[in-house]
Amino acid sequence: MVKKYRKGYIAELGLVHKLSEMGYMTIRAPRSGRINIASPDVVAVKNGKIIVIECKSRKDGFNVKKEQLNELKKWSQAGAKAYIGWRLMRKGWLFLKLSDVIKNNGNVGKKFAKEYGITMEELF
Repeated sequence: MVKKYRKGYIAELGLVHKLSEMGYMTIRAPRSGRINIASPDVVAVKNGKIIVIECKSRKDGFNVKKEQLNELKKWSQAGAKAYIGWRLMRKGWLFLKLSDVIKNNGNVGKKFAKEYGITMEELF
C-alpha cells in the first residue's frame, strides 16, 4: 500500500508543479478518504478560473468511486471545472470531464480516455 500511495503522491506533486509553472496558484489536498468534506486531489486557480482534479496514476483502466464523483460534482456546482486526471505511464496526463466519466458510470479505460480525454494544453 505504501508504494501505491507514493506513486500517487509523486504524480499529484508533479501535476501541481506543472500547473504552477503555467501560472496557476495550486494546492495539493491529500486526503485518501480521511476527511468528511468534498476534497479533490488538486485545486488550481488562475484569472478567476477554478479547476479541481481527482488524480489517478495507473497503467491500465480504473473505476472512479461514486463518492469521489459526488465530491467533484459538489465542486462543480460551486463553480469549479471538475476533471479526472489520468497520468498514463511514460505518456503524461489526460483529463476527462466529470460529466463524461459520470455518464460512463465511473469506468475509465484506454479506449474511453482516447475518445474523451484531453491533454493539458487543451485543458488550459
